[in-house]
Amino acid sequence: MESEERLKQFRRKIENAEGFLFDLDNTLYPREKGVFDRVNERIDRYVMRLTGKTPGEVGILRRDYMGSYGTTLQGLMRHHNVQPELFLDDVHDIHFDGLLEPNPVLRGLLSGIHLPKVVFTNGSASHAVRVLDALGVSECFEDICDLKATGFLGKPHRESYRTAASMVGSAVDRTVFVDDLEINIRAAIECGMSAVRVGKSESDSLDLAVERIQDLERAFQGLPWFRPG
Repeated sequence: MESEERLKQFRRKIENAEGFLFDLDNTLYPREKGVFDRVNERIDRYVMRLTGKTPGEVGILRRDYMGSYGTTLQGLMRHHNVQPELFLDDVHDIHFDGLLEPNPVLRGLLSGIHLPKVVFTNGSASHAVRVLDALGVSECFEDICDLKATGFLGKPHRESYRTAASMVGSAVDRTVFVDDLEINIRAAIECGMSAVRVGKSESDSLDLAVERIQDLERAFQGLPWFRPG
């Protein structure tokens, strides 16, 4: 957890928050659960089938597309005429039985945040629903902002953050964003949001970093909109 002074600064910044955006994969559940690893494997196989490239070449191509466009899908749409809905259906066709289970600690944290909450994911809404159901937290969220909702731009495109904030119903500068990727966190801060990275970070330019999402309970204690059950 962050130093006490940094934690105090963050608490002052979010005291008048109006809504929350939560990333899904590797944020609401730990990365080591391996759920998103299965999605990544399917993306690799999809790109290999589409392009005929080797696994190593696919890795290079995906890094190039993500660096240029934010997501692999955006690069595939621009250069290979890929139909986004078909791509998303394919890569999220995974089984995660035994990987995810109801998480009462997570549910308690989310239920204690008495502000609108929306899942903001670069995946599909159907995948998000399955993950939320598996974690037992579906009822904690008002909506899901998926890739389709952002015109398949997604994070870290600035337009997607404004779209997501509008779904929360909060002003951008009164929105708190929670994600595991630093590139997405930095984009949120540049848009004017307050942001939390789930995962260790050595950067002093981020608002706050917590190792696990449940560590946010300490950061939120005493804030006017946080009333844990």
